[in-house]
Formats: sequence, C-alpha cells, structure tokens
Amino acid sequence: MNRDQRRAAAKQAKSDGTAEMEKKIALFGHMPEHCLTCETPFDKKDKEMAMTWSVVIHDKEEVVRLYCPECWNKAQEITENFRKHLEEKYAPSDG
Repeated sequence: MNRDQRRAAAKQAKSDGTAEMEKKIALFGHMPEHCLTCETPFDKKDKEMAMTWSVVIHDKEEVVRLYCPECWNKAQEITENFRKHLEEKYAPSDG
C-alpha cells in the first residue's frame, strides 16, 4: 500500500466515521520489510506480493506481522492439525 493509497484510505475511514479503520491503516506504516518466519524480503511495490502475503495486526500491542504465502499456509496447516488433535483428544467417547 503506497502513501497515496494510505492517505485515500485514511480519508475514507474519516468520512465513514470509523476510527478503528483509521488506526489500522496507520499501523501499516509499521509493517516489516520481510516475512516474520523465514525473513523473505517483501517488496511493497510488487502488486502480486501485496495481494498474496498475509498481514496480521494486533491493535492493543500496535504490532504488525507479515507472512509470506508459504509460511502462512504452513501455519494454517499446523493450526488445523492441532485443532483436530484437540477435538479427538477431548471428544466424548461413544462407549
């Protein structure tokens, strides 16, 4: 997201009256320049990267985390496997 886009989005957020959106847009200025997990560089001017990489914003801590598609998919897979494991472990038995 370039500076003009951030400004336009901030202006839109103000006109919509959504302070929350404005705060999140401001946090994009703190976005790292590489994947948090594998440290693959992120090119903010690359449209494909901007559309495929995942950004996680933690409002309370004002932390912005950036993940490449490979690391994001691995994390999603690990999370899903853990969820299934917990369901199997704590599922009521039929017997």
